[in-house]
Amino acid sequence: MAVQISFIIPVYNGARDIGPCIRAIQKWDGKEAIEIIVVDDGSTDDTGKVCDKAAEYDSRIHVVHIENSGQGIARNQGIAKASGKYLYFVDADDRVCIKAIYKMWQKAELLHTEVIMGGYYRVCEGKKERIHPPEEGFVKRGGKLYHALKQKSMFGYVWNKLYLKNFLQKHNLWLDDIRKINMEDYLFNIKVWSKNPVFYCVDYPVYTYIADQVSTTRRADSQIHKKSVAMLRILISYLEEHKDLDTNMDMVVPLIMRSFCWSMIKNVPYEGLSFDNLTKRANTFMDSKEIQRVLKKKRIYTHIQSLPSKLQCIFYSLCLFAIKHKMVGCVSMGFYIFYPIMKRYAASVLK
Repeated sequence: MAVQISFIIPVYNGARDIGPCIRAIQKWDGKEAIEIIVVDDGSTDDTGKVCDKAAEYDSRIHVVHIENSGQGIARNQGIAKASGKYLYFVDADDRVCIKAIYKMWQKAELLHTEVIMGGYYRVCEGKKERIHPPEEGFVKRGGKLYHALKQKSMFGYVWNKLYLKNFLQKHNLWLDDIRKINMEDYLFNIKVWSKNPVFYCVDYPVYTYIADQVSTTRRADSQIHKKSVAMLRILISYLEEHKDLDTNMDMVVPLIMRSFCWSMIKNVPYEGLSFDNLTKRANTFMDSKEIQRVLKKKRIYTHIQSLPSKLQCIFYSLCLFAIKHKMVGCVSMGFYIFYPIMKRYAASVLK
């Protein structure tokens, strides 16, 4: 029987979490075949042994052991090994909603989608919040649902989507090395989107994201500004190389602004509010030739005007103007003074 879904789980030192994660997938009760590919990313604890033991009792589980290479490379190893028609990425410290994924798979088969996305539950400090799209339907460039979703965190994540493997292979789409960049999921999804997939969105949760874990969004990263600029450099160069930049500017420009704002404030809770640090991070964005090349294009501000929040449009426009004209002192002082407001904004957007 042909495998329908390959669940790909990269894991590093996750001996405590990988068992429950796998068991949630094993609850699949459909007649269709699935496989679970666990990529042990050079773990130094008992993760490898736990995975190998699970594979002994379930022939659907395949374990790949590699040297520590980071989540992106580990996922690519899973893609290369996968035999399923669709790919579903899972983080080892989260849980799938397997019945909802089965329902989403049925919709993908019915509509012949190349990417299908669902909502998710976000669990943080004992509170469970449902994050869901505004409505169900096809996501088409320039459409209402497209504009509502394109700057949402749910668009950027890979773990709430089913990807048609043939589509990824056709366009040679792989994940980048997380050790060198930030927001690798978002980068991957914009590359996918640039190839105009048949993209559908369902309005129910398919995944439980456990934000209490020590994830990359919840720990200090002194290189966040450099990694963000590196990600944007890769994205801009990729889109230019494939002559897709102009048609994706309404994705790229807001992403530059979002990455800039996140890079400016992310480390403040860990390092304290420092004008010098803000200046250093702002300069990294302003000195990027790729970013400046994008921001100097004509009608650049129009690519922000379609954002759902007018306040966000105004704020991003001010940031864009400051970056474009290298007003490092002004923008650093602005973030220094208004940090409490920025913090609340980030908490409301980055879910």
